[in-house]
Amino acid sequence: MLSALQTRKLTRYFRVYDVDDDGVVGVRDFERVLENLRVLHGVANDTPALARLRQAYVVRWDAVRRSADADADGGVDLQEWLAYWDDVLASEDRYAAEVAGLVDRLYSLFDTDDSGRIDVDEFCNFHGAYGLHAETSRRVFHALDQDGDGAITRDELTAAAHDFYRSDDPAAPGTDLYGPIEE
Repeated sequence: MLSALQTRKLTRYFRVYDVDDDGVVGVRDFERVLENLRVLHGVANDTPALARLRQAYVVRWDAVRRSADADADGGVDLQEWLAYWDDVLASEDRYAAEVAGLVDRLYSLFDTDDSGRIDVDEFCNFHGAYGLHAETSRRVFHALDQDGDGAITRDELTAAAHDFYRSDDPAAPGTDLYGPIEE
């Protein structure tokens, strides 16, 4: 059962994924993020790099849809999203796979200099692809950069994801991973 704080965080996460703000996460939202990433990375429409990126997003959307779209209407509303995450968080194996997948996706897309670390500009690009503001992104980045070295390592991102999904401490660094949660 999701706690009140987990529900607020996961509702925020839903709103980040619901790029077009229609109350449903759907293929159009994933396509919009994909286009944002294409522009961000300066990838032409007809390149193998975009085809790989598109395939990764199609696979991710299909996995979410198959697991969360309880009424099979082709979209995931907030209640379906919360039920999906309740199931994921109840299973150690599914949870571990989600966190590993999240960290891998973020690093493959946003560690653009292949340094093994995400710097503040790369992190702002991640948030920007989902329509989040740079000022908020910088604040979140500094909270996640636990050692203050100007970069988020895989370990720091994994800890932040754990805070986001599992912690019931509103002051935990990862609480705002996807931007500030609503009261």
